Amino acid sequence: MPPQPRTPTPVDARPPRLGARIARRVRAALRDEASRRARQARDAAAWLWARRPTPLRGVAAAFAAAVAALGVWGILFQAGLPARLPAPLDWAAAAALLARDGRPGDAAVPSPAWAERTREVLPAQIPVLALPRLDREDLVGVRRVWLVALPDLPRAPWRAEIDLLERAARAEGPLRLGAIEVTRYDVAAPALPLAFLPDRLAAATVTVGDGRCAPDPAGAFSCPPPGAARVAREVRDVAGLARPCLVVRPDAAAGAPVTISFADVPMGRTLRGHAAAIPAPPGEGAAGAPLRAPLRLALQIDGDEVGSVELTAAGRWQPFRIDTTLHAGSARAVALLVTAAAPDAPAVCVDLVTLP
Repeated sequence: MPPQPRTPTPVDARPPRLGARIARRVRAALRDEASRRARQARDAAAWLWARRPTPLRGVAAAFAAAVAALGVWGILFQAGLPARLPAPLDWAAAAALLARDGRPGDAAVPSPAWAERTREVLPAQIPVLALPRLDREDLVGVRRVWLVALPDLPRAPWRAEIDLLERAARAEGPLRLGAIEVTRYDVAAPALPLAFLPDRLAAATVTVGDGRCAPDPAGAFSCPPPGAARVAREVRDVAGLARPCLVVRPDAAAGAPVTISFADVPMGRTLRGHAAAIPAPPGEGAAGAPLRAPLRLALQIDGDEVGSVELTAAGRWQPFRIDTTLHAGSARAVALLVTAAAPDAPAVCVDLVTLP
């Protein structure tokens, strides 16, 4: 009998190949592992939820974590700060620059204002104005301002730069000296004084009522009775800046104001000044604290009162301005009268300047 042809086996009926069997087993194993891990995660979450801390303990834990984070940040900040601060060579370069290019009428402004190292290293003939803002300062006698900035400090302020740009006719720089940037600003409208009255105290006359005060070897005036009233030219810290002024200690018991008279003062269109009550003894009381009784300051020109100001709080650098256009171009007698109503009245720091 002839051989019969073989019937081909259907594809689906063939046994699975080895690769397909392995793949199926791997998928099954992965599903089992995923299910096991999911069960473990659910069990861990349930365990943690069952043992969760009370709200108070949670707040304490969060506070402890925040303190730890701040501590780490502070350590890292302190570790990186020396690299951001100027080196001695940088300060020496800034001092050499200002010593070479500085001229009368210049002033230096540190930025930030607390960079008091500038007072130590910069030339003595250039005054340092350590002020956070310069928009409300007169800058009397200042023609050019040297801004000594530390731009690499974290969150370095730019307030001084903005104020100087608003008041400057032109700027030159910045010049980079290591970690220091020096920029020179030429003031657009400098306030050039005709006379700064605190510097004329030696030639002034000081009286209390009918009693005349006598000068002492230090250049101050002591009024009768001895030690009751005193007038001196000093530099006082008022509103965060060292300010040269007339320091007047009034005497309420005398029943008369302390009068400081200046002769032949060249006059312009403006008599401008500031005044602040200084707590006594020094350092007692906070800036802005109200006084027990106001202090009155009056200004006279040739015996006629032209303006007055009352001080009601301690430590405030209070400005005032008097129009003297009628006396411009002449020399006049100017008198400052300080009157105290309370026996424990503080001393007064006053500056007066005549401007064109």
